[in-house]
Amino acid sequence: MVTLNKKLLETTAVLYIEGLGLCEHCQMLLSIENMPAESMDAEWRCPECNGTLTSKTFGYDETPQGCKKTQWVGPDKKWTSERPTSPFNLGHLRIETYRVAYFPP
Repeated sequence: MVTLNKKLLETTAVLYIEGLGLCEHCQMLLSIENMPAESMDAEWRCPECNGTLTSKTFGYDETPQGCKKTQWVGPDKKWTSERPTSPFNLGHLRIETYRVAYFPP
């Protein structure tokens, strides 16, 4: 089991849109950035409510071809089915929207 790092969101100034999510249980803003590779197969927990997180937490839906990103956290800190194209702020966090090479479209 891995509990996502709440401190990351308190100290990091820039995050990328593809790694953001909202807890399925308490709606806390979460990020998978800076997660160690060995934690990818672990059961993830929300640092706020300790709820179990799934791919839906980060906007991915299961398809016959695998997981596909279908939702993004928007400027209002709510899910949107349209990927934001301009950077925005969520509190002290700057959310960058350009594509990062390690997240395929």
